[in-house]
Amino acid sequence: MTRSILALLAALTLAACGSVEESDPKPRLEALSTPGTDFGRTLVGTRKQLDFLVRNSDAGFAKVKPLDVTGLAVNGGTLTSTSTCPTVPFTLAEGESCYLSVYWQPGAAGALTGEIRMTSNAKESPQVLAITGAAQNPLDPALGAIAFVGTPVLEFGEVPRGASQSLPFIVRNIGNAADTLNISAPAASGWSASHDCPDSLAVNSQCTITVTFAPTEAGLSVPSALLVTDPYNASYGGLSLSLRGTGR
Repeated sequence: MTRSILALLAALTLAACGSVEESDPKPRLEALSTPGTDFGRTLVGTRKQLDFLVRNSDAGFAKVKPLDVTGLAVNGGTLTSTSTCPTVPFTLAEGESCYLSVYWQPGAAGALTGEIRMTSNAKESPQVLAITGAAQNPLDPALGAIAFVGTPVLEFGEVPRGASQSLPFIVRNIGNAADTLNISAPAASGWSASHDCPDSLAVNSQCTITVTFAPTEAGLSVPSALLVTDPYNASYGGLSLSLRGTGR
């Protein structure tokens, strides 16, 4: 009798261990950028970027139901966005995530009132993040701000091995104070960069960054981006160019 009872208890224990109840979806919509959800002082005509995470969190839960996202929208002002998330509606399994980048390029001075809104099958739906900013022209207090002159050419085309192709990229200080630039050259085999930018770029002054592609092998080459940052845009994506060329 005792053995039968012990066997029954063991069976019940095993059954209980094998049937973990699922928790409701645990949606997360949160800022990844240092400034959070605030674009801060933004010079009219320039563009800034903030990045966000969309996730069905599995932190601290034994099992989480799929998150069915029925809406993911960026609203307000002149906000635009790009995303690695699938087209709505989409589903995120336990622990899955995708990313959303939000851009602001104000056309006139004034305050920004915007939001990111995600609707889903979660009990806490909708999740809403308020997006703020202050468009200024000129910046007050004064600050340097850079922009590319003209429309940069991104495609270096076909370049024979043993030869090279160089393209100039001109940046101008369109802010109202001297500016200090940090330039990160595109990195990959065959790519290099040089520049004539001073330690401090005066207001309305410009300098040239020259990028050279000298392929050592055939095929498409896509280096890391040419990135130019300053105190104005360092936390907002910087000036970034995705370049490409083909060796033959």
